[in-house]
Amino acid sequence: MLCSYGWIEGLVVPRIREGGIDFELLERYRRRQRQVDVVLLEAFLYGYSTRKTGRCFKRLFGSSVSAQAVSNLVKELDQQVNEFHRRPVGDDYQFLFLDGLWITLSKPVKTKKVLLVALGVRKDKSKELLSFQLASSESEACWWGFLSDLKQRGLLGRNLEVIVSDQAKGLVKAIQGLYPRIAHQICTFHKANDLGEHLGDKRHRRRIISDALHVFEGETETEVRKRLRAFCDRWSPTEPRAVRNFIRGFENCLVYLLYPDPQRTMLKTNNLIERQLQELRRRIIPMRSFNNSRSIERII
Repeated sequence: MLCSYGWIEGLVVPRIREGGIDFELLERYRRRQRQVDVVLLEAFLYGYSTRKTGRCFKRLFGSSVSAQAVSNLVKELDQQVNEFHRRPVGDDYQFLFLDGLWITLSKPVKTKKVLLVALGVRKDKSKELLSFQLASSESEACWWGFLSDLKQRGLLGRNLEVIVSDQAKGLVKAIQGLYPRIAHQICTFHKANDLGEHLGDKRHRRRIISDALHVFEGETETEVRKRLRAFCDRWSPTEPRAVRNFIRGFENCLVYLLYPDPQRTMLKTNNLIERQLQELRRRIIPMRSFNNSRSIERII
């Protein structure tokens, strides 16, 4: 038997033909204490594979735990995942951050899926992961379904002031359709970085992105627009297509100027949710790819 004190050998378990017997130390048919299962689960969630988790416990307790046993234990998270997806969502969030993370699935065939993620921030600055969903793409239909689910579960937007995201077309249209009265802040970093996709000469990439980011360093809207004019004067002759793309939807990049610091800094970019996704990405790198969508949701 494996317990919090280590591996106990030669433990005699009473057996009876009739009636029942209650165990205080172990549940019926179990070979490990629940405390041990909790540690096994935490080791897996912190980044160990099922095989490495078993080998680690052999060094600690003198007895190995099979990869299949760890895998069966991890499957117990499915109920928590379902409860998370079905739980009511409050309507007390001031800001909503949206983003996606591409993940590789290996079965039944190797393919890529995007994890749509929503992060809410209340007025007291507390943050909460509101929802996540695996989708085939970042199309308008996928984002519409994701946001509709949030809205049906309670995020009506009565207290919502700003939605922050990149400028993916499908996401922008879904936001306009479901939350038309909520201000939409486009991440300034994504706005500048997207210029690289519209360049005639790729050698200009570093300089034009640097100049675009400089535009958003202005402290007031007047100063930002002054820098924008200088940016256009400099780059219009050589990169007209990139400049037109930068100007398109520029108004949605200035919502953060309506707020004082530290809210201004927080709303200026999508960094708040990007940091959350970076932690997730760091966790899934050792796994390389997932067997199925359930295994992804357990980690999330």
